[in-house]
Amino acid sequence: MVTGCPDAVYCRNGVCTGYYYDSLVSGLTYESRGEDGVTYAGVTGEDDDPGRFTYAEGDTVSFSLGDVSLGETIAKERVTPFDVAGIEEEAIGGCEVDGALPADTDAFRKVVNLAILLQTLDTDGDDTNGIDIRAEVVALFEGANLDIDQPGASFREDTGLQTLVDEANARDLFSGDRTLVEIEEALRALYVGLGLCPSTP
Repeated sequence: MVTGCPDAVYCRNGVCTGYYYDSLVSGLTYESRGEDGVTYAGVTGEDDDPGRFTYAEGDTVSFSLGDVSLGETIAKERVTPFDVAGIEEEAIGGCEVDGALPADTDAFRKVVNLAILLQTLDTDGDDTNGIDIRAEVVALFEGANLDIDQPGASFREDTGLQTLVDEANARDLFSGDRTLVEIEEALRALYVGLGLCPSTP
């Protein structure tokens, strides 16, 4: 299980290394911006280092899949869906996700939608070894219009998203036929990936 920040996290001469977590997520496009504009841009997982992105101290970093914005936050060593949603990192609903979840108008729905999306698009469907989103899958999101911050039921039923997943399946871009990850499954995996809950045997 990949948890915590890798030992390689550093800032040297104002140049920093950060990591995007659900589990470590590679394949997202990022832009790190300071007051003077774009400082760094690339794809997470740079230099075969899963989840890695580069930023300068004080930057704001944004993430996207093709033309779909996944949100932004202050750049730091460890960025998660909770950061881009702007809420505190905690295992809401409990580690087994058998407790109450916030109302759908809450920012938490963005955390849920991001977890579902990223885990669904993982190449091998096994988030315990990190999430790797293929460039060919990212390319399907070019020109896409998907709202990450919509109610959970609407997100799961979004015809555009369903079409994109179906297209990826048709092109054999996953290790097997893929459907959207269920809410409880996505949250359990997210909480374990962030080290908020223990992994199950």
